[in-house]
Order: sequence, then C-alpha cells, then structure tokens
Amino acid sequence: MANAPRVVILAAGQGTRMRSAIPKVLHHLGGRPLISYSLDTAAAVGPEAPIVVVNPAHPQVHEALKGAAELVEQPVARGTGDALRSVPEGMRPSGDVVVLSADVPLIRPETVLRLVAAHEGSGAAATLLTCFPEQPAGLGRVIRDGQGRVERIVEERDLPPASNSPEVNAGVYVFTGAKLWPALDKLSADNAQREYYLTDVIELLGGGEAVVIDDATEALGINDRRQLAVAEAVLRQRTLDALMLAGVTIEDPATTYIDSGVQVGPDTVIRPMTQLRGASVLGRDSEVGPSAQLRDVRAGDRVVIGSSLLEACELGDDVHIGAYCRVRPNTVLGSGVQLGTHAEVKNSTIGPGTRLNHFCCVLDSDVGRDVNIGAGTVTGNFDGTEKHRTWIGDGVFVGSNSTLVAPVRLGEGSYVAAGSVVTTDVPPGALAIGRARQRNVAGWVERRRGVKA
Repeated sequence: MANAPRVVILAAGQGTRMRSAIPKVLHHLGGRPLISYSLDTAAAVGPEAPIVVVNPAHPQVHEALKGAAELVEQPVARGTGDALRSVPEGMRPSGDVVVLSADVPLIRPETVLRLVAAHEGSGAAATLLTCFPEQPAGLGRVIRDGQGRVERIVEERDLPPASNSPEVNAGVYVFTGAKLWPALDKLSADNAQREYYLTDVIELLGGGEAVVIDDATEALGINDRRQLAVAEAVLRQRTLDALMLAGVTIEDPATTYIDSGVQVGPDTVIRPMTQLRGASVLGRDSEVGPSAQLRDVRAGDRVVIGSSLLEACELGDDVHIGAYCRVRPNTVLGSGVQLGTHAEVKNSTIGPGTRLNHFCCVLDSDVGRDVNIGAGTVTGNFDGTEKHRTWIGDGVFVGSNSTLVAPVRLGEGSYVAAGSVVTTDVPPGALAIGRARQRNVAGWVERRRGVKA
C-alpha cells in the first residue's frame, strides 16, 4: 500500500483512575496488554511502524514497545491535542494520519479501514468514528450542523445545559496531515480541564465527516478497572462467538474464559469452567475440561485434557491427561502419551506412547517411547543444591512407588521392581531391585499391646 496512512497511537495518559503502579496501556485485556490491540490495528492500516506518544514516566511502556513502534514523548500531560502535537516536525507526514487511542482497544481493524476509505472519498480534512451508546455519560458529544456534517465535539463537562446529543466521539480519527499539524498549533486550553483537546481540532478545521459504528462496544474506553472488566466481557464474548462459528463446541459460554490470542481447531469440545489463556493452540477433535486451565499450551489433534493445570508445554496428537494433573513449563509430551490422575511433569520430554500413571512426579527427565511409569513414582531431581536429570530409555517398565534418584540412567528395556529406590544406572534389559528384604517379626503386635497395658 504505497500511500497508506501513517498511524499515531496516543498512549501517554497518566491512568490515575486505574489506581495502579502498572501503566494503563500495559494492563491486560483478553490476555494481552491494551496497547497490543492498537498495534494490531496499525499493522492492518499499513506496513510502516506506528508512532506512539508515550509518557516519559513510564519506562515499562518504552520497553514493551521496543522495536514495534517509533516512540515520541509527551513531556507534560496536557491533553490529547498536546500529545499529538508532541510529534516532532521531522516525523509529521503531510498525507493521511490515522489517530488511535491506546485505551480504546476494541475498535476492529476493519472498522478503521472503513474509516480510512471514507476519508479518502470525502475530501474532508478530518473524518472520525462516532456511535450511539446506551450510556453516553462521561463521553464527548458530537454536534452536527444542518447538513449533517460534524461541526464540533464537546466534552461532556463543557456541554451547554440544554444540549442532549446522544452521539459520541469514539476517539479514532483520520486527518489530512497538511491541515492537521498547523491546526494543532492553534489549540487553546480554555476549558474545564485546562487541557488541549484533540477534539477541538475538528472545529478548527472547519468541521469534518463521520462514520457511525453500528456496534457501540467498539468505542468502549478504559479509564478504570470497572471499564476494563466491561471491555473484558465484550472481548470474551467476541472470542467465544468467533470460535463457535468456526466449529468449536463451547458447552457453557457463561463459565468459559478464552483469551483473544487462543486458537482452537474445529470439532473440539470445551467443557464448562475451563480457561484457555495466553497463546494456547489446540488442534481439532479434542476435549478439554471441565475446569481445565491452560496457559501458553500447544496441543495437537484428538487431545483429551481433564480438570488439570497446564503451563507453557507442548502436547502431541492423541495425548490423554486425566484429572488433577499439573504439566509445568518446558515439558513436551509425545503423541499418545497418557497421564493418569494427580500426575506432575516438569521440564521433561516424554516419548510417544509412554504412560505416566496416577500420583507420578516426573521432574527434569528425558523419557523414551513406550515406557510405563508406575503409580507413585518420583524422579528425585534435587540434591539440596542443584537439580539433576533422569534418563529413561525406550520400553522401560518402572514399577509402582519407585524413586529414581537423579542423576541416573535406566537403559532400554530395563525393569525397576515396585517400591525400589534406584541410585545407580540400570543397564539395558536388567532388573533393578532397590529395596530392603522384608522381615516379619512374630508376636510384635501382642507385645506392643502388652507394653501399653
């Protein structure tokens, strides 16, 4: 797109109503920082990195945007108009300029593209998005002239007593740059907040055109945590609707929480009370939940996950995970792996077809294919100072209630007798028995009872 507009994102607000040490634009919505939604929209508008106006007191924002945008600082917070005119002379394009607000994250990219097209076709100096929300309180109102053009925008606190316009400004604009920048220099702070409003530019430019959004939730702004929760509910419903329309069964949308970046394949069933967070990806024909929690999990097809917690791990096709398991970061479960109930795996690679039975704890291990790890088995990885790994070859059978004390290697096809404590390597094909010989003490119970008497 040779003549694509340049995008400027306003992200320098103080965010005082969030009551947080975290800058407002870094608070999460749908599992991602607010600012990320504006960055996505900017990428849809054109290939050039956006200009982001930031607060110099927010180094976390600078760090988060490193490499993703050109940053401009607004030295003193004096309103949205002052924020935009903080863009230095050498960065001010004369062509079209799209202005986004980082705290209005629900605007769809296609809506902004429609706005850009309308601006290009209108010949106006400014084109803005507007809507008619059910509750317009607290929002800037759009005042139109007799021909229906936008005459000006008035902040609610500056509205004349008789004004009751229900049309509000969505905070997204397209300007003709050659006219925008001179108009910014004419802004006045003669208002209730003593700030330089970007909205005043519309009147200075002699008015503008508007594109009305059908879905007013796109214009939801976030100034406090209540509004963040409202936006979260809207985005969550959007995400669930999109998945269901794409062929995913969500049995109870009211209790299912799926972040906006999650991908789920068709014919997968999500049971009630399940959470899919972060950048999780699930394949087709799978079943998750009820009450499963997944974060940053990549899973193949035909996976079954019970009421378990999985974080930053990878699952091959046909993996089955029972209830109350925990799969921790840096774990790879090969195709066909089965975990029973109450099993835990951390920082381990488990080969295809391996079974980890109930109450196992496999930590820092490399396990081959077609291995049986009996119920209650633990790989003891920590010596009090350092972590050590366990290596288990293909086809190994580990009996129930065994402890493998790392570092230790179990050779291919070896066996470990149930209840063993294994402290040295086991050769391939060998049987390891690491337990004391049983001794029965006759009459012990009777004598014990006699002592008590």
